[in-house]
Amino acid sequence: MEPEQEDGNVEYKLKLLNKTDERIENLASQMRYRCEEGNSECIYNIGVEDDGTMTGITESEYQDTIRALNIAASRNHYAVTLISKTKVNDDTALTVEEYKDDGTCETPSEAKYVYEVLVREHNERDYTEIKVAVAGNVDAGKSSLLGVLTTGKRDDGRGSARVSVFNYPHEVRTGRTSSIGHHIMGFNDEGKPVNYSGLGGRVTWPEIVRSSAKIVSFMDLAGHNKYLKTTILGLASAQPDVCLIIVGANKGIRTEKAKFVGKHRMKRHENMTREHIFLCITLGIPFAIVVTKIDMIKDQGIHNIYKETMKDIRTVIKCPGVRRQPLKVTSTEDVVICAKQMHTNSIVPIFTVSNVTGEGITELQQFLNMLPKTVSTVPTTQVEMHVDSVWSVTGAGTVIGGYLNSGTIKVRDKLYLGPNNGKYDIVEVRSIHCKRVALQNVSHGSYVCLGLKKFDRRNVRKGNVVLSSADQRVFTRSFTANIKVMKSHSTTIRIGYEPVVHCSAIRQTAALVELCNKVNSRNPEKTKHDNVLRTGDTATAKFRFCYQSEYVIPGMKILLCENRTKVVGVITEVE
Repeated sequence: MEPEQEDGNVEYKLKLLNKTDERIENLASQMRYRCEEGNSECIYNIGVEDDGTMTGITESEYQDTIRALNIAASRNHYAVTLISKTKVNDDTALTVEEYKDDGTCETPSEAKYVYEVLVREHNERDYTEIKVAVAGNVDAGKSSLLGVLTTGKRDDGRGSARVSVFNYPHEVRTGRTSSIGHHIMGFNDEGKPVNYSGLGGRVTWPEIVRSSAKIVSFMDLAGHNKYLKTTILGLASAQPDVCLIIVGANKGIRTEKAKFVGKHRMKRHENMTREHIFLCITLGIPFAIVVTKIDMIKDQGIHNIYKETMKDIRTVIKCPGVRRQPLKVTSTEDVVICAKQMHTNSIVPIFTVSNVTGEGITELQQFLNMLPKTVSTVPTTQVEMHVDSVWSVTGAGTVIGGYLNSGTIKVRDKLYLGPNNGKYDIVEVRSIHCKRVALQNVSHGSYVCLGLKKFDRRNVRKGNVVLSSADQRVFTRSFTANIKVMKSHSTTIRIGYEPVVHCSAIRQTAALVELCNKVNSRNPEKTKHDNVLRTGDTATAKFRFCYQSEYVIPGMKILLCENRTKVVGVITEVE
């Protein structure tokens, strides 16, 4: 193992046999520091020296060590949970399920092992939130998987699990998601799901929030090609910690060929898996692959299709532009490795699950439970909330929803909402809801719904922003960005090109008015400044919004789309 780092949420301990009050106090202080580094949770590797040497300890030494850790954890209101046990100089790893009820295992006392434990804060007034987007091709089983994870009930093979996560009646009729669905799954301080044990068979969102030490907020995204703009909106505005790319074992990720009916050529059905993977790469979102419907492999005898699917997945993960190592998850040890290495962008976990039989669901739950939150620094304490949903609610008036990127909002706060028609309107917050729980104030990092006092719904739109200070107001009509034409599509771009610009929750057509600093991807030394960009080229480009000003500032990422995502870039200047 690598030597222990002074920062971070991973601590090495060979063994803890000294249980004096002074030693326990020092251990408790150190544990609190590690948990603060890991957003209220940390991992202890027991039997490992500070230089990373896996020496191992005996079963009796482990029992003494875990008692000392539990004493220190109790002083901080933390909970300690055993994750894995690995024999030193042996590839065999024993999972927690192989233990007896008293925590011991039938092994020789002379044998030495390395233990890995999870320490998590138990705080009834706060929780750690992980944002997970769920994308993938149409009919891959995204909504069904979310239904199984959030309710604990298996699917019947005909889509019974997905009914509980749909937003609209037409989605129930067609079985296809056309909007962004929000769902949550909670874990207590011991890492056990809290969604499955409510009165009447279903736990409400407020009950989940009260009982959870960690909450996974899912975003169910659309898979069909015609809803790609909705999927881009979800990924760009939410800034998720991880994205799960769902792939059906019975269909794979290849594009289906066009079909002919008589003399007419029907439009081919394009597989969106590759598109969603490249969106994650562009936006810097770590992703994992979840192969569903593996129960159909045996039932329908489609082993050849399953092998082709796994081969294609590995090919995409290793292709230029991605270049990561695929790791198929088959054990608890694999889950631990994937969770710890997820944000290094070096591996892509591959889970195989069945929503009907429940195979692989436990490993996926363990992965979500152990997944660390992305450590990000908020540049300002001022409020910045990007609006992606607007409703008119009877008795509440106009309600807006979006991700609160920075700052804290309180009831009765007066904020700026816009830009609309060249101005920002002053609005008063009547009510605040987060995860269907009414709050008096809410901090950054979550999806928030605000009820506005005496404000007309027609004066707010998707893409607006909520700000706390007049100094933050920006009216951007033109902007300059460093752009790159993606290699995944054949594209030629000239002056006058008018794509749809996706930037956070903003979606508006913009015209390309100027090109400079072009670099030819094939031969940079012989670049011709002919105001034409082709596949792989980079340049500095100036765009102008076609309809109205937007809240766009330097540093924001943009996606330029024309059905598919053609160009990516970062804004450098605004006007």
